[in-house]
Order: sequence, then C-alpha cells, then structure tokens
Amino acid sequence: METINVFSSKAEKYARYRWDYAQQAIQTIFDITGITHYSSIADIGAGTGILTKHFIGKVQQVFAVEPNEAMRQIAEKTLESQPSCHIINGRAEATTLPDHSIDVITVAEAFHWFDPGPTRAEFLRILKPGGWLVKLHNYGTDGELGDALEKIYPKERDTSSVMPGKGIPMNFYYGSDDYLKRDFAFTVEDTWEEFLGAVSSASYAPDEEDPLYMDFKSASKNIFDRFSNNGILVMHGMTEVCAGQMRKP
Repeated sequence: METINVFSSKAEKYARYRWDYAQQAIQTIFDITGITHYSSIADIGAGTGILTKHFIGKVQQVFAVEPNEAMRQIAEKTLESQPSCHIINGRAEATTLPDHSIDVITVAEAFHWFDPGPTRAEFLRILKPGGWLVKLHNYGTDGELGDALEKIYPKERDTSSVMPGKGIPMNFYYGSDDYLKRDFAFTVEDTWEEFLGAVSSASYAPDEEDPLYMDFKSASKNIFDRFSNNGILVMHGMTEVCAGQMRKP
C-alpha cells in the first residue's frame, strides 16, 4: 500500500469530523516551549490543518507540511489566506524547509506514518539549536465504547502493517528520556452524522463504495444507538502531549 494516499478519499470527513485537541493541551505547548510572536513552527503531517490553525496569528510563521494532495488542498482552502501560514508539499523525511529555521516542530496523529531514521535526521536538520519537538495524540477514555468500536473495522482494511513508525518510542526521536508527557481531558458530543463521519475518517475504515461499507455503517449505528441519549453521544477523551528538545546522536 502506498501510504501517502491512504487518506485521499477521507480528507473531507477528516477535516469535518475529526476531534480537535484539548485547549489546555494547546496552551501547554506555548507555555513549555516558549513560543512567541517571533517563532517559526513546522506542523509535520499537518493533514487538513486541525492543529495548524491553533498557531495562526500567534507566531511569525507556521509551515503546514503535508504530502497528501487531497488533505493539503483542504488546508490551502481554509488556511492559506492567512499571511503567516504556508502550506508545503513535503514529507516528514523531506520537508523542503531550510536548515535550522524552525523553533518548534509539532506532529499530531502522524508519527506512525513516518520512516523513523530519516525523520529524526530531518527534524534535527530543520530545528534551530535548542528547538522543540511536540507530539499530540487524542484517545478515548470510555472503555466499553472503545472496545465496541475496535470490533467494527474490517480486518481486510487494516493498515497497521504499512505504518513504518508504528511502535517506535518517543525517546528515539528525542535522543533520551528527558521529555515531558501530560494528558488533558476533553468531551465531545456527536450526532449520528458526526459520529459516523468521525469513525469513517480512520485510515482502515471502508469507503462508501466499498462492499464492506454497509456492514460497517450498520455496526456503527448499533454502537451509536447503544451509547447515545436523545440523539447525542457524549464521548470523553484525552489529548496526550509529549514535548522535549531533540538531542543529536
């Protein structure tokens, strides 16, 4: 499977229905890294710009680096009118950004798609001395709901085997265990349409024209009906933040 195009058919749903990040998590990034109006941020694997938008107007420039054309086009449509935001056709392993030009690198929900060795080398190349690397990851904390959701995705669509960075610990990227890790709670309230859109945005979810889609949609509806109340499903989650300064080998 060619991983860059995994989300091409899911870009619209990704932009519309994916969870945002806890506001306290975003503020923590600013507090820990010392981001100012003079800072340059590189959001790597930026997708449709869900994280990128939180930096616009607050830093001198933010570069949203995204290799997938469909995802990048949505980011361009919604963000590129902002003079401080630059949408870049690049990869984690080859960002196209200048040497030592970035104060903070952010990565949200994308590390498992990166080739670890070349990515670490590229991050060290573009970061200024003392620059920061920040990882964000959302996860649900409703155990019973999470267990039910794991069972609705067809095994035939599992993409884990083509994720080159899956399972790589963060100390590999930082070069040590000297980094901060915190979790911040948030709540999401979804209608049926929003819930279906969110679960359908996963890389391993079948698309609507897929023969497996109707079974997937039916299973999703059963879960929504089981856990929702008056047409609203309340879900609880955490934004995990890892932040540290990268060390050279």
